[in-house]
Amino acid sequence: MTSADRGDMGSAAASDLVRELRGFNQETERYVAQMSHLHSMHHTDLAAIALVMDRGGASPKEISDGLNLSPSATSAMVDRLERAGHAHRERVEGDRRSVRVEVTDQALAVGSAMFGLLGRHMRTVLDSYDEDEVAAMADLMRRLKDAARAAADEASREHMA
Repeated sequence: MTSADRGDMGSAAASDLVRELRGFNQETERYVAQMSHLHSMHHTDLAAIALVMDRGGASPKEISDGLNLSPSATSAMVDRLERAGHAHRERVEGDRRSVRVEVTDQALAVGSAMFGLLGRHMRTVLDSYDEDEVAAMADLMRRLKDAARAAADEASREHMA
């Protein structure tokens, strides 16, 4: 395939990288689906726990926006996570109408049990690279994540227009 045939897919190496990223996404999604089934948790619950952990807490609106859920679906999910002991709501100091969702130690333990295996396998691969190479990969992944978010935002704006 020539670069003209690829259109805006870029070079052959870029196309290969995009294909590998899709494959990586499929494999991690498969792993998450398997773990959510084994631990009797909804896939969306795991995504919410990860989002809240990564942000050090999140408002229900941030969870809704981050997972593309309706406010009512988010509320039901947070209720489910609270009942399971994986999260709790905390009132925001200075604004008692606002809450933040925080993960519990139990959620951290379950997450470690669920994703430790995946992390160990990934660490084995990452350990074969030096710090500068891993830092460059982290920068690439950040930039690709930002590009994917920008594409989703643009598609949403175009759909709303």
